[in-house]
Amino acid sequence: MDIYAHEPLGFEGILVHVEADIRSGIPAVEIVGLASTAVREARERARIAVRNAGFTFPQDRILVNLSPADLPKEGAAYDLPIALKILEKSGQIEDVPFRVLAMGELTLGGEIKPARGVLPAVRSAADHGISICILPHENAAEARIVSSVHVWPVHHLAEVGKVFASLRKGDAPEKSERVTEGCAPEPMQDFSDFRGDDRLMRALVVAAAGRHNLFLAGPPGAGKTMAAQRFPSILPELDTDEALEVASLYSLWGKTQAELVRRPPFRAPHHSASLEGVLGGSRPLRPGEVSLAHHGVLFLDECPEFHRDVLQALREPVEYGYVEIVRAGRVICFPSDFQLIMAANPCPCGNLGMPGKICLCSPEEIRRYWKKLGGALLDRIDMRIAVSPPEPSRLIGASPVSTEILREKVRSARLYQQARLEAHLKKSSAARERFRTNARIPPALIPDVCAVHGAAERLFLSGMASYGLSARAGHSILRVARTIADLDARTEIGESAIEEAMEYRQFGDGDAIWPN
Repeated sequence: MDIYAHEPLGFEGILVHVEADIRSGIPAVEIVGLASTAVREARERARIAVRNAGFTFPQDRILVNLSPADLPKEGAAYDLPIALKILEKSGQIEDVPFRVLAMGELTLGGEIKPARGVLPAVRSAADHGISICILPHENAAEARIVSSVHVWPVHHLAEVGKVFASLRKGDAPEKSERVTEGCAPEPMQDFSDFRGDDRLMRALVVAAAGRHNLFLAGPPGAGKTMAAQRFPSILPELDTDEALEVASLYSLWGKTQAELVRRPPFRAPHHSASLEGVLGGSRPLRPGEVSLAHHGVLFLDECPEFHRDVLQALREPVEYGYVEIVRAGRVICFPSDFQLIMAANPCPCGNLGMPGKICLCSPEEIRRYWKKLGGALLDRIDMRIAVSPPEPSRLIGASPVSTEILREKVRSARLYQQARLEAHLKKSSAARERFRTNARIPPALIPDVCAVHGAAERLFLSGMASYGLSARAGHSILRVARTIADLDARTEIGESAIEEAMEYRQFGDGDAIWPN
């Protein structure tokens, strides 16, 4: 019988083969294979737990090898596979002709505590042809998300004897109740109570339809945060593959998943968040906020208040859709294909350019405030919107916005994009990169997918020259214009689509950041 553990190193992690040798000699247990302190301590936990579970711990010299030997092993989830291998080598449990994945921390009494990163471990096991998983009872519902594996949930080490006897007979595991505690999604906020202006609502729909990054600037109380918090309500649900990826990342983070959540994630870290908290890291290695927002939205409220190194580190995840973390000579990769929404005041006090208000900030304070963002990050933001406070009459008399209608507009535009994707995938020479939304159209395909002609072409070239925009900004304008045409169910990008797309880059390029 081959027993495997799982090292959650990066998104997919690595399966670890657990081997054991028992020979005559002075009683001792040695664990080799770059085991951390927590893993080496498993020998003592396993010794007492095996005894308290009704088994006999071998009074011989035991060597446990964790392969691959050059991979650092961390965490207490190795307790259960190490104990199972020792029991199997000593003949106290059935030897079965299967490969088995096992995870779980042992208490001294023999109870098995839940483990972190079970879902990616089970997915990795399934990819490698392992169909038997022995896991803590609390992780059973999460593991059963992967339908191709047989999950044997256990509360106590004493139960493993019956489990292996059942495996030997070819019995199937009994279904246990689903674990839903702490997994119910919070109620989603929608736009039914939002009273922002029509221009802002139009920009939000365009951003949602094409997954364009969005920058909202305006005075305090203008509705920036309220709009961003309700933005996910108009996004389409995740498909199965996307939901699995998101659930795997949250499992690595330490949140138990009882079922696939189709709602796109929404993450809004505090402005004091560290670089490690946003990008990922710590020990043991965990995904950061950019990965927890995968296939969803990352919202940075009052973004100039974030640390400058955090903001500048967002450039690579925004550009490439993944983040790389270097640890001890290894490059660890986490997916981070998120939609970025940033919000800011026009100045530290928020009154710059506001009628009837006095700005108390000095020019140097304003310069430092905006300098944190930097041109490189702003250049990757497709849409920049100046948000003005709503008229008082809208607060008491405006009709509520229908979230369902907005979501249907976004869904229809995404269907146009999907049809275009399928058409370009048939042209293998042209579609070398796979894209799902207009914001991710690769530069090589922009001349074909975002072609402009006649008056639209002349307007685009004139705007590029007048505003002194970069090549990346030009590509952003064409991508946004493509989304606007999709919302209007138009095959060609017209002059009005180019004009509207250029309006969405009205500040942040050139000399002035905040429009007067």
